[in-house]
Amino acid sequence: MLSSNRILLAAVLAAAVPAGAAVLEDVVARVNGKPLLLSEYQKNLRSVLDNYQRAMPELTREPAALKELREKVLEQMVDDEILAQESEKKGIKVGAREVERGIQEVQERSFRQDPETGEKRDDKAMDAAIRKELEGEGLTWDQFSDRIKRQILIRKTVEAELQPKLKDSDEKRVKAAFETFKTVVAGSTEALKAMPETEASSWGAFAMRLKDTHSERVRVSHLLVKAAPGAAMTEKAKALETAKELKKKLDGGADFYELAEKNSDDQESAARGGDLGWILHGWMPEPFEKAAFALSVGEVSLPVETDFGYHLVRVQEKKAKESLNFEKLKMPIKEFLYNNDYQKELLAYVKRLREKATIEVKLPAE
Repeated sequence: MLSSNRILLAAVLAAAVPAGAAVLEDVVARVNGKPLLLSEYQKNLRSVLDNYQRAMPELTREPAALKELREKVLEQMVDDEILAQESEKKGIKVGAREVERGIQEVQERSFRQDPETGEKRDDKAMDAAIRKELEGEGLTWDQFSDRIKRQILIRKTVEAELQPKLKDSDEKRVKAAFETFKTVVAGSTEALKAMPETEASSWGAFAMRLKDTHSERVRVSHLLVKAAPGAAMTEKAKALETAKELKKKLDGGADFYELAEKNSDDQESAARGGDLGWILHGWMPEPFEKAAFALSVGEVSLPVETDFGYHLVRVQEKKAKESLNFEKLKMPIKEFLYNNDYQKELLAYVKRLREKATIEVKLPAE
């Protein structure tokens, strides 16, 4: 069951110390005498901060959260170096074909789809996208290949250590986990309180995913005519009139996808013809949610007012609430338990290696 996606190591673009790096350059840590360079730490930190800036920008404005991120980036660099050194001790090798497959995996996972339009790129466009990313990271293709090779070495080292220790959960354990998830989905978190914090977090997150996929939900598209909450009455009236005119066009047979693509003020969803994906109760402003869950599949609402303006809401699909079914969830739960065991064994393995290593850390000033 072991796969490359199960290992939580540094991002593929995380930099190792380049061969022949100048020892006089500032270092942020030494692992068994091997220096980890300040310049590489800064690259890694920038990459992590950029990701958080896109996904959770508010986090990057909190000093305590930033400090924790800085520490974790350096910790991960140390862990990767320890594992890389262990791979050398064990004499683990990586072939050229393995590196090629690793590069293809990164390309398909991170660069095949255009993040702005959602469209699938052809091979030429995908190659151009990854090379542009590497250029922004200050990496050559050869350096990128070397880092892929290093990550594969680390992964193989971990697999060799962990695979003999991990087994699939038996029916009894899977059933017990299913019952725990049922109670959490129903609203009780008592079972999680006895778990370590990180384990409770992963169990809670999995339970919430089960709740989401089994709750009543609708897949919706919308067309937004923007009007700010504090807008003048004349501006709001104009926006409402525009929304009504667009609704008339839809009633007259206009295609919702094309109309939203050309007219919606929600630029992100407009690129997808207004598609917002699946929504659950409590996810959207109340007027929007009320309309979405009341509509039939294929039906378009009258203009719905929220703080964003006026929406024309269209329901694409609906799914009724479902009860958790053990037979359907047996394999996902077994997979969850395996992954959970894997992470615990990985942390324990890295901890043992850390205890045997000589580590000097000097976290740089902000």
